[in-house]
Amino acid sequence: MSTMTLPAAALTASANFVHLEAGDPLAVELAASFLAEESARGGAAAARYLESDPREYETWLGGAWIGLRQPDGSPAAGAAYRRYDPTTAELAQLWTRPELRRNGVARKVLAHLEFLAERSGYDRLYAVAEPGHDVLREFLRAAGYQALGDESLEYLGFVKALPRSDYLPHPLS
Repeated sequence: MSTMTLPAAALTASANFVHLEAGDPLAVELAASFLAEESARGGAAAARYLESDPREYETWLGGAWIGLRQPDGSPAAGAAYRRYDPTTAELAQLWTRPELRRNGVARKVLAHLEFLAERSGYDRLYAVAEPGHDVLREFLRAAGYQALGDESLEYLGFVKALPRSDYLPHPLS
């Protein structure tokens, strides 16, 4: 089955994010795409995801899961966070369709997720870049995340303080 891919600028112009729960069809498709890519890369993230409970990302447990669809309904990008501790959310499953990468799609997904985390009361967002994820390390640095250790570490944590304010304009407005 052929999937039409809309140019990234057109895709994110309207930024129709879908808030997901574990059983939503888009959530299942995004997870499958993420797992296929991680498995091909040999990344441990796929194994950890399979061992986790997808409900960890649901709102009622302090998490959030968002997806972005293409006009044909296929997944374009998505990401999730789950509660790490009372003040910190852990970023997980940041994925963008390969042909849409390096066009600002992931940045908009991350900005929306950061907005949701701040609105949910979190003070910071935490992420881990695993071995072989140099592009993720670069992406997180460019998005304002600070490395939590020596850059030579195989598993390198990153953290970003989220803005605290009574009124935070939505990043896409």
